[in-house]
Amino acid sequence: MSAIRVVNPKADVARHSQALNINISGARGLQEVIKSNLGPRGTMKMLVSGSGDIKITKDGNVLLHEMVSIIISSQE
Repeated sequence: MSAIRVVNPKADVARHSQALNINISGARGLQEVIKSNLGPRGTMKMLVSGSGDIKITKDGNVLLHEMVSIIISSQE
């Protein structure tokens, strides 16, 4: 058995610094969305799924879970 296992042969290979920058960029994007959603002046967000389902929410927990599930499903 080899020490290296290919998980996804179509995946892009990124160096450590590139992967770190991609993760930081994604975290900053989530931060901006969540920041504008919380508090008394928070705005409603409309989420559209891949199948066309629409959700309008001001709940940060729902927003974060829906966005995480979208990000995970887009990586597969």
